[in-house]
Amino acid sequence: MGTLVVLPNLYASPSDIDDYLGATEVDLRLDDQQLATGQVITAVANAAVGAAALQVAALQRPLLAGSQLKFYGAGMPGIVYAVLSAVANIGDTQLTVAPLAGAVDQDAQATDSGVNLATAARMVKGCSYATARVKMYCANRYDDSQLCKSWSVNNWATIIASRWVSKRRAQSAPGGLKEDYEEAMKELNLVRQGSLCIEDIGTRTSGWPFITNSTIDVRYDIVKARVQPLLSEGTPTQYPQFVDWNSVFSIQAF
Repeated sequence: MGTLVVLPNLYASPSDIDDYLGATEVDLRLDDQQLATGQVITAVANAAVGAAALQVAALQRPLLAGSQLKFYGAGMPGIVYAVLSAVANIGDTQLTVAPLAGAVDQDAQATDSGVNLATAARMVKGCSYATARVKMYCANRYDDSQLCKSWSVNNWATIIASRWVSKRRAQSAPGGLKEDYEEAMKELNLVRQGSLCIEDIGTRTSGWPFITNSTIDVRYDIVKARVQPLLSEGTPTQYPQFVDWNSVFSIQAF
C-alpha cells in the first residue's frame, strides 16, 4: 500500500465515505482477498465509549485479530468501528476490541466484511488524497484551518474520496458518483477562479482590489519604498508594511 501520508487536517473521514457509498459498497471495494464471511454479529448488551469488550450473540465463524467491524442500527446516530485485538473463535460470545471510540447499543449489528485494520487504512488514504485535491483548488484563497470547518469542503472531499475508493483495482465508479464528482469539480474550479466563495469561512486576503499608495524615502538605507497608510487600505494582504511615518504625522495628511 506504500507509505501513508497523514495530513494534519482531513476534510473527510472514513465514516463520511461509509455514509455516502453505504457500508456494504465500501467493504466490497476493500476486501481484496475475499476474506469476508458475511456473518452478522449482533451486540446483546450496551457497550460504553472506551469499552474493550463487546458482548455478542454466539459467533458462527471465527474472526481474525485486526478485523474491523462497523456496528450500526438499533437507533445509533452513526457507525461505530470496533477493531478486534484478539482472535474470536466459533461460539464465542465476547469480542476483545480496541477501546471503542463510540457507544455500541444493544441489538446493533455488524457484518464480517473481511476488512482488517491494514486494509481499512486505505480509507484514510482516500481521505488524504481527497483533501490534497481540494487544497489544490482552494489553498490559494483559504487557510487550511478554515477549510476544515466548511460543510461544502467536507462534501467535495467525501465525493472525491468515495470516487478513489470506488475506482480501486481499476473498477468503474457508479454513475451517480460520476455525476456528483463532475459537479464537485466544477464548483472547485469556480472557487479557484474566484467566482465562488465558500460559505461561513473567510478568505486569506481581501476578495476585492485594494490600493496601496507608497513613496520613496531616501533617508533609509534599505526598504526605501514606504506605504502611506492614511491614503491606502491598511494591510489588506495581511502582510506587514513598511510605513512612511512622515505622512502619518503630517498636517497635510488631514
